[in-house]
Amino acid sequence: MAVLIVFLSLLVAGVLGNEFSILRSPGSVVFRDGNWPIPGERIPDVAALSMGFSVKEDLPWPGLAVGNLFQRPQATVTVMVKGVDKLALPPGSVISYPLENRVYMVGKANSAFEDLSVTLRQLHNRLFQENSVLNSLPLSSLSRNSEVDLLFLSELQVLHDISSLLSRHKHLARDHSPDLYSLELAGLEEIGKHYGEDSEQFQDASKILVDALQKFADDMYGLYSGNAVVELVTVRSFDTSLVRKTRTILEAKEENTSPYNLAYKYNFEYSVVFNMVLWIMITLALAVIVISYNLWNMDPGYDSIIYRMTNQKIRMD
Repeated sequence: MAVLIVFLSLLVAGVLGNEFSILRSPGSVVFRDGNWPIPGERIPDVAALSMGFSVKEDLPWPGLAVGNLFQRPQATVTVMVKGVDKLALPPGSVISYPLENRVYMVGKANSAFEDLSVTLRQLHNRLFQENSVLNSLPLSSLSRNSEVDLLFLSELQVLHDISSLLSRHKHLARDHSPDLYSLELAGLEEIGKHYGEDSEQFQDASKILVDALQKFADDMYGLYSGNAVVELVTVRSFDTSLVRKTRTILEAKEENTSPYNLAYKYNFEYSVVFNMVLWIMITLALAVIVISYNLWNMDPGYDSIIYRMTNQKIRMD
């Protein structure tokens, strides 16, 4: 499985009243419209199930339907926007769900994206090139001389550069391996901290971000010929006191405390192990039957080399 994740990110955070939205999705993936909360730590599982992969734990979330099992999306794009509960997305075209608990995302950048600007100096220089987004975006109250505004605009520039890079390297989107993109945008949060969320700058930045996300979703959806899921996660704040939990190989087994003496739940490897054991046993059983049949119908005078050698020795004597 080829995994393309644009930004290196490891987010372990407490999420407070946020939203999970589906900007684009193919017909083979069905998201039901409803007010069903989704745990933040299960967002990667939603992406895996929508692409046809199994997960370790069942996801009892009614927002994702079964869909077409024989046509899975070729890519999933997840964009996380920090500093806001929700964005003013166009009504009717987007399905949104409440987000709760924590968000876990981890990734590794593909070599094709090594040329993207990632440092502050690179982002600043990229913005003032001829083909940058500064020449096409309506800045309104945002300023080219403010470092906070330039940080926000540089993230929009990265969105544009990602879709442009993929349009030049279309083989990345046309291979037979599923792709996963994960992006984190923190510029809007910095504008809210610097100017205030009631400021004109914050309102203009929110509108510009919505338009940029819609265009980015359309571009990524079109690059995969409509066979991609584009997701949006909006997060108001993070609880930095939370740390990533670790597990030890010496962890004790959980005892079955069910009063009904029920069996434990099978994990996702059960079907693989079951099929391996089943077909090996069937093969061995068939081998025993074939060997037994041939031994039973063997003619000792013609089929066995032992009897032939013995017969010749008797004749010589």
